[in-house]
Amino acid sequence: MGVRVPPALHLKREKRIKEMEALKIGGSWFGTIVLGVVSLGVATAFFLNRTRVSKFVGEVHGELLKCSWPWDASETGVKKYRELIDSTTVVALTTLVLAAYTSGFDFLISRVVGWLVRF
Repeated sequence: MGVRVPPALHLKREKRIKEMEALKIGGSWFGTIVLGVVSLGVATAFFLNRTRVSKFVGEVHGELLKCSWPWDASETGVKKYRELIDSTTVVALTTLVLAAYTSGFDFLISRVVGWLVRF
């Protein structure tokens, strides 16, 4: 007596290869395996520390509730975001002024040092 082997399944090899190629991340199996192992490690860490993670998320939520957000919920339209727009404008203008000051000072110092080196 012997062992009888069933006939092979009639699957299209090219289709299986294309399906497997679609699973590659970044065009290589190495990246796919590394991402899988890292994802599994992160999921395991979250699972093992789920009480601490849950406590942390709860604390973050509580702190975010205490924040003063830069818009008025009772207003509608653009008026709702007036404080946000004003704050953003102040930050943008301050950044431009400081960039101009820094660039001007750099230009002046480079000219003075260049003059001293040639002197």
